[in-house]
Amino acid sequence: MTEARAVWVFARDEAEGAAPVDALPATDLASALGVTALDMDFVEQFRADTLSDYGFSAYLTEANGMDADQVAPDAAVLDALTGPVVLVFTAAMPANVVPVAQPPLRLIGRYHETETLRLPEPLMAAAAQGTLDGPARKGPPSEAAMMGRVAMVALLVIFALTALVVWVAS
Repeated sequence: MTEARAVWVFARDEAEGAAPVDALPATDLASALGVTALDMDFVEQFRADTLSDYGFSAYLTEANGMDADQVAPDAAVLDALTGPVVLVFTAAMPANVVPVAQPPLRLIGRYHETETLRLPEPLMAAAAQGTLDGPARKGPPSEAAMMGRVAMVALLVIFALTALVVWVAS
């Protein structure tokens, strides 16, 4: 079973007097997270104030599918962030590794994806009809089936009459 998708949210402190950096290079970011490898395809770095109209908490829940019940207690803190932030999704990390924030990163929180039950799509191929939705609907019984039923009833009547004759004769 695979772990649910999650995201770690880090605020990135900017050094005083230093020129602002849009994004940390992968090696610096991996070092600040205390990991040896980091897949940058699953890392987002941006300024939180670019989402001020939309809301950072809404970005996590609506745009990234994180559980609203988990994000809600931190919504005020998340929406108040204005500086650079780093979002590290579980797919960016090596298996079973948890990042540990070191300067210039500060952990804001970890949020999991909303778990949803997804029903499988119905099979549309003709070969699949009647296999998953119960037995196929049958038409009226054939003439041979009807004759077999009539013969069975006739044999039962003959057996009952024979048993009655044997009982009366004894």
